[in-house]
Amino acid sequence: MSEFGSPSHCLAAALLLLVALPGLAQQAPEPEPYDLLRQADAARHALTEGVMRVRALVRERDQPPVESELDVYVQGEDRVLCVFRTGKFQDRRILIREDLGKVWLLAPGTSRAIPITANQTLLGGASIADVARRQLSGHYDAVLRPEPDLVDGVVCRVLDLVARSPKTTYAFAVWWIGERDGLPRKALLSLRSGKESKEIRFLEYDANESGPRLRRMEIDHLLRMERGMVTTLEILDYEDRALDSRIFDREGARQIP
Repeated sequence: MSEFGSPSHCLAAALLLLVALPGLAQQAPEPEPYDLLRQADAARHALTEGVMRVRALVRERDQPPVESELDVYVQGEDRVLCVFRTGKFQDRRILIREDLGKVWLLAPGTSRAIPITANQTLLGGASIADVARRQLSGHYDAVLRPEPDLVDGVVCRVLDLVARSPKTTYAFAVWWIGERDGLPRKALLSLRSGKESKEIRFLEYDANESGPRLRRMEIDHLLRMERGMVTTLEILDYEDRALDSRIFDREGARQIP
């Protein structure tokens, strides 16, 4: 496994945070799949601009757990900068510019930004695509299953997703979305080959004036080379604030202290 596939994590963090939705009246008509996707998008994008402090804990079979912390700078839907603060990859940065279709690794002590792909494996088996704030409603078509399902005792509507572009890392997905609150509770992500890659559980939310926000999630890695690896992400802090757009270019990203 490459060093980017070793335990630790630049995940998501940016990636999967939630907004509350009103409860559904008992007699309300079934929502359209697209509306559910937009609700899930809103939930994953609770922070429009600002910084999240994230703790990642990666556990592998027969290995001691590995912990790291990172700051995730977010501006809009398509700009993310991950800065490792502790752990083996301290001071490394991952710059994601979905508006340009570019991702770079910025390593301390080097002047060159290293281009990497959305499929590049990062820490704890996670890929760049797990970090990017890609809109589900803009990249997937969805079908609502006729019957609800239970996730940890919560009644959920279930959506089957198919990616519109062959370049999308996860070609297929299943999302379980709480029937009453609209919050994602589980996701199953599969590659174009049909192999199941990751199962995500959204485990804990807190109360916020704008609605619940994700505090803890767990990723179970399902591919053969990653099987037995579990990554837990805990969002320690949300800081809503305006950011200088220059930190989302390669030179500006290096200037973040």
